Amino acid sequence: MGSCLGKPEQTEKEKVETKLRKLHSQYAKHLLPLERSSHFSSLGDPPYTEADVLAPLMVMTIGQYSTGKTTFIKALLGRDYPGMHISAAPATDKFFAILSEEKDDEIPGTSLVNNTCQPFTSLKASFSDNFLQNFHGATMRSRGEGDILEDLIVIDSPGTLDSDGGRNYNYPGAMGWFARRAALIVIFFDVNKMGVSREMTQVLASIQGNEEKIRIVFNKADSVPVMDLTDSLSGLQFNLAKSMPTPEVPKVYVTSLDSLAHEYKGSSQEHHDRFARDKEHLLQDIDRVRHNTYSRKINLLDKRARMVRNHAYVMMQLEKEKKKCVSMIRPKLKDKDKEQLVKRVPSIYEQVQKEQNRATGEFLSASSLQEKLAHHDLDRLPSLGRAQVEKAYRKMEQALQA
Repeated sequence: MGSCLGKPEQTEKEKVETKLRKLHSQYAKHLLPLERSSHFSSLGDPPYTEADVLAPLMVMTIGQYSTGKTTFIKALLGRDYPGMHISAAPATDKFFAILSEEKDDEIPGTSLVNNTCQPFTSLKASFSDNFLQNFHGATMRSRGEGDILEDLIVIDSPGTLDSDGGRNYNYPGAMGWFARRAALIVIFFDVNKMGVSREMTQVLASIQGNEEKIRIVFNKADSVPVMDLTDSLSGLQFNLAKSMPTPEVPKVYVTSLDSLAHEYKGSSQEHHDRFARDKEHLLQDIDRVRHNTYSRKINLLDKRARMVRNHAYVMMQLEKEKKKCVSMIRPKLKDKDKEQLVKRVPSIYEQVQKEQNRATGEFLSASSLQEKLAHHDLDRLPSLGRAQVEKAYRKMEQALQA
C-alpha cells in the first residue's frame, strides 16, 4: 500500500532548484542549438551547464590594486578566507572563488574546473593552463542560517595594474567570463587613485554588456579632506566617462568599506551621513541578490538569450560581407580580406543595432569578438536565417516567462 501521508512537501530551496532544473532543460532545448549554430559558444561564451544554473549567484569584485576589494570581502564574510592576503602593494594576484563547503580550505583551480557540480567547468576549455594556475578556490564552513555564503559565491579578482599587466593569460577575457555569470559586479576605486589605468580600461571593455549589474564604489572616502573628496569624485567621473563604452556612467557610491559598521574618520557629519547611506545602498543591493535567486537566474538567462540573438544577426551580416569578397573563381578569402572583415565588426555592430533597434549593452564586447575572429576560420561562417533565429529566441523567451 502507498503511504497515506503522501510525498513530503518541498522546502522553498528545493522548489527553486526544481524550477532551475526545468529552466536549464528549456535552455538546452531552445537556446543552446542557436548558440552552437551561430558560433556564440566558441566566439562569445561557453554553454551553460546545469551546474551554472543551479549554483548560488556570484558577486564579483573588480578594482585596481589596493583599493579595498579584499578588505571589504573580509568584512562581508566576517572573517578571513583561506589564502587571503592584504597589503598596500599588489596582493591578490589570483582569482579566488569563495564558496560554502564542509571545511575551511584553499583548493587549486584545477580541482574546481574539474568538479562538474561547480559552475567553473567551462573555464578549462576557455582559458590556458596559465590562467588555471592563477585561479583558486577558498572553501569555508557555513556559520549557519544567515551566512552569506549559503546564498552567494564571492569572486575576489586580481587588482588591475597601471600598465598592460604583463600577465601570461587572457586577464580581460577571464574578467569577462566572470562578469557574464555574476549577478552583481562591484568596481572599486580609491579616492587617492581616481585614475583609470590602461589595464582597467581593457577590463571595462571586456565586461561590456553588463552595465545594469555594475556598482561603482569610491572607497576610503573618509581618508581625504572634504574639498579633496569633491575634486577626486569629479576626476573619477570624468575618467570613467572616457573609459566606459556606454553613454551613461553608473552611479558612484562614495563611502569607506573597511568594515560594515558606520564608523568614519573626519569631522563632517554631512559626509558621514552620505558615507553611511551609500554603504547601506550597496549592502541592500547585495542582500537583494541573496534573496532573489530565481528571478536573478531568469535575468541572467534572459540577457544571454538577447546576446545570442544579437550575435546571430552580427554573424549573418558578417557572412554577407564575406560573400562580397569571394566568387566562384576565388571561393576562399585572402588574408587581407580577413583583416578587413575583422576591422568591420564595430560598424557591423552599429548597423545591427540600428536595423534591429537593439541596445548596445545587449551585445558581446566588440573588441573581444574581433580578437577571437582573428583566429577563427572566416571561410566557414555560419549560415543562418532570420526565421531560425527568431524562432529559437521566441521559444526561450516563452520558457523564461512560464
